[in-house]
Amino acid sequence: MTFRLLSFAAACMLALTSVSAEAASPTAIQFAKGKTGASVTGKLVGSDDVDYTLRASAGQTMTVDFKAGKGAAYFNVIAPGSSGEALFVGMNEASNHFEGQLPADGTYTIRLYLMGAAKDSGKPVNYTLKVNIKGGSSAAKASGAGSSAAEKACLAAVAKTTGVSAGKLSVSSVSEAQSGISIMVKVPEATAPWHCLSDKNGKVDGVEFTGSEGGN
Repeated sequence: MTFRLLSFAAACMLALTSVSAEAASPTAIQFAKGKTGASVTGKLVGSDDVDYTLRASAGQTMTVDFKAGKGAAYFNVIAPGSSGEALFVGMNEASNHFEGQLPADGTYTIRLYLMGAAKDSGKPVNYTLKVNIKGGSSAAKASGAGSSAAEKACLAAVAKTTGVSAGKLSVSSVSEAQSGISIMVKVPEATAPWHCLSDKNGKVDGVEFTGSEGGN
């Protein structure tokens, strides 16, 4: 398997490649204190993609290794603020290894998915995903340890709107856009996450439920 180190220019070229279908609510990857990497396991079934997210900084190097059981299983790496393009598309590269220098600060998404007969069979495929981030800022920043002013403000705003204690809520993803910082918040028993828009100082512009009405 060839190790690939993507420069910023190469990453921009790969950004033109489309990713697979939309996935379910993402799961944040957390690094243990003092560690620069983490490993997670799970199962892929049919057309149900699985998303993992983590925060990192421009200039850091991300390494992703993905191992799955029998079947065509792949992953994509999606940069912060992407509207459907990927830095790396495993299916196109015929590889389940990525190593690249990251082009921007923010939340990156690693999307896992099945193709071909593995997707059509409906049978679960076990997988192991290993992620490592080195260079640039500290591992704590890379793993998203600590809460920004925007995250704290959004947790408080969603708690007020839903009537659920902020301590029971969790941030599932953070992305930056021209309109502000977009934060997705998980609420226990809710069928979908809540979306919150804030500026970097914690001034919330609004919150809304992303699922169907009555499912919150």
